[in-house]
Amino acid sequence: MSAVLAAAVVLTAALALGLVLLLRTRLLARRTTASAYFAAAVACAVAAGVWGGPFMSPAPAKPVAGGPLLGSLVLGARQVPVMVVPNRPGYNLVAVGAPDASAGTGRDRLAKGERRPGSALTWVPVELPAGPGQVWVSAGGASAPLAVDTGRAGGKGPGADVRGADGPECASAAAGAVVGGDATPLAGCPADRLAEADAAALRETVGFLAGRGARSLALAEDASPRGRAAAAEVRAAAARAGISVGGPDGSRQPLVVTAGWAGADTAVRDVEAGRTTAEGTYLAPWLFTAPLLSPSAGQLIPLRYAPNSPAAVEYLTALGARLPGELPTAAGYEAWRLARGMAGPAPARLYATAVLYVPGSGGSGGHHHEGATSWLPSGMIVPVAPLGTA
Repeated sequence: MSAVLAAAVVLTAALALGLVLLLRTRLLARRTTASAYFAAAVACAVAAGVWGGPFMSPAPAKPVAGGPLLGSLVLGARQVPVMVVPNRPGYNLVAVGAPDASAGTGRDRLAKGERRPGSALTWVPVELPAGPGQVWVSAGGASAPLAVDTGRAGGKGPGADVRGADGPECASAAAGAVVGGDATPLAGCPADRLAEADAAALRETVGFLAGRGARSLALAEDASPRGRAAAAEVRAAAARAGISVGGPDGSRQPLVVTAGWAGADTAVRDVEAGRTTAEGTYLAPWLFTAPLLSPSAGQLIPLRYAPNSPAAVEYLTALGARLPGELPTAAGYEAWRLARGMAGPAPARLYATAVLYVPGSGGSGGHHHEGATSWLPSGMIVPVAPLGTA
């Protein structure tokens, strides 16, 4: 009898969440057509079950000299996760799972960290010498050293360049690889090139918009190698479909975002604040991370995997166990899949997202519960349409 009661409670809670989300998306309908997609799909998603159970994951890779490092330190009364990427001589990013963190090469040489778009960790740039050494980390009024080994200067290539706005995404990919069993030195970052699967997803997204009668779209891009190639794909696909392409403005038209995390963060927050008018905000596949899905901007995103699939849930579980506080990302999941030797991308589907809004809570605001490992805490991600080949 208790099992029946438990099942009834879970179903009731799921239906309640679906109802709240449906009401919220109806309220947002004046600002974006994405709410219509979400409202049509949410009941099916609730019935099918959007969240899965935990799965077993292989042991993470052991540290390798000159390879990305995941560790943890006891700071005060807390066990705080720490990541060092690329863990090579020279410029590194130290990511700490605490909001007030600092880091450096000595207890008296600490630099204050900062939050970066797309991530919930605190990031500190640190210059590291070649070979074994220490990174000192401070948080919560306590400090401790983390042993590192950056390898030989000039050994095994220069390593990935994590300078600039795309550094946190590169570090997320490194974390996914290590959790999946590959701690070898990084050869590059996701923003260094446009993957063919992502290019195809962008072409398919433009084709979807053309099928819905769109005659124009706005494009939010950036100057990274991936960003330039992605923008070129969107423009070429739009030209073939007879769709004009401009920049984000006050026109009511679909907004396609091919920038990295920093540019996408600006784009979705501009839509949420009303500075940009968007008839749906279509994010590139690499922008699948909770801080970019949380603002109320009518986000839709093409994915070649189901976020509630057994493999995706296994990645969430493994990441949460190894690096608590780090949010799952498209880059991290792809790197984890590659490390595990999993099959390539499946056909893409367009997904809609929405975050639970509780009156009086101040809205979504991109806030996340510490320790929660979910694609979208307090929210739902549901498929709304298949995408054709391109």
